[in-house]
Amino acid sequence: MNAIGRRFATRPAKPDISRGHEEGFGLIEILISMMLLAILAVALIPILVQGLKQSASNATLASATQLANEKIEQARAWKTCGEAVASNSTVTDTRGVSLTITTTVGACAPSAENPVSVPVTVVVTRGDTGGVVTTTKTLAFIAGP
Repeated sequence: MNAIGRRFATRPAKPDISRGHEEGFGLIEILISMMLLAILAVALIPILVQGLKQSASNATLASATQLANEKIEQARAWKTCGEAVASNSTVTDTRGVSLTITTTVGACAPSAENPVSVPVTVVVTRGDTGGVVTTTKTLAFIAGP
């Protein structure tokens, strides 16, 4: 190859004039991509709402279970039938849900020689819907009258 041939071989090619200035994204492409993102977002909204509702329900269930367990521990500390009494109380949890705690105690008639196990049931209900959130049962050992 001669000097002229080498000069033309190493020369960069001319830009393609037929394409014009089609660099980057056009307005139509951007609008289509925004529409697709909006459709995906609308499709995910029900899942997010359901997750928030489930989270709130789980928080109420956790509070109710903790309250029921506290009442059961109090029942396990009873020593006499005078302490083993049914009760009702209302508590508001951290989210503002009113919870009613009902403690039911079975028959308590121990003698000096024969201690008894008294059935204790704790039921926690929601104040706004009246639905039972949790129920817990145990036996409380009563040593004397």
